[in-house]
Amino acid sequence: MVIKGTAEYDGTDLFGWQVQKGKRTAQGLLIESIKKILGNIDFKLIGASRTDAGVHAEEQTFSLHLKDSIPMEVSKLADAMNAVLPEDIYVRSMAVADGDFHARFSAHSKVYRYRILDGRRSPLRSRYVWELPYSLDLEILKACAFLIEREVDFSFLKMTHEKKFRKVQFYSSSWERKDDELVFTIEGGYFLYKLVRVLVGSMVYSVRKYSSEGFFKRFLKGQENRVIVSPAKGLTLVTVRY
Repeated sequence: MVIKGTAEYDGTDLFGWQVQKGKRTAQGLLIESIKKILGNIDFKLIGASRTDAGVHAEEQTFSLHLKDSIPMEVSKLADAMNAVLPEDIYVRSMAVADGDFHARFSAHSKVYRYRILDGRRSPLRSRYVWELPYSLDLEILKACAFLIEREVDFSFLKMTHEKKFRKVQFYSSSWERKDDELVFTIEGGYFLYKLVRVLVGSMVYSVRKYSSEGFFKRFLKGQENRVIVSPAKGLTLVTVRY
């Protein structure tokens, strides 16, 4: 039996998605809640994206793989999990899926959003935005984003844990100003370790330091040694598409 679920979480106090011994993670909390409800049952819970520590999720998809059926309706399982889960994580939906469904390997693409508050601070939003004391040029950021809308080979990134698959296909990449925030949205087939944060950090550095997309263009070609990583708190996994 395979169940497809989606979860929303505030990543501020989480050490990312993946289970880590002795650390509080989104996957770990979900697994603990299932064990509390179903007891000693054989299952695996797999997430679509291994979000890093501090990264949030609006709709993280997971698949629950069980050897046997469960003694309750799937929709009631979601309600029961939410009753025991802490306030910073919530199961949005659960439904029976095809037997070959896999949250990670069945995914077509993932959409991420990064929020920047430039030129001011906001205590009410500080957990979810990168606050910058200076303003950024939106048009240069847009020019940077345009450079990503293709397949990019990130073999030059030494920080990534991936050894084989370093070519990433991006389907869309854009910046826009929403009220007083700068919002970056990107969709790709998959993402390497900290990749969105590296892209955002490098674009911001290109604008701030050089007032052009020149640095970022050279960065994508592997011609710059400097790697700038933006803070995790501004990043949110928006959705996973199948």
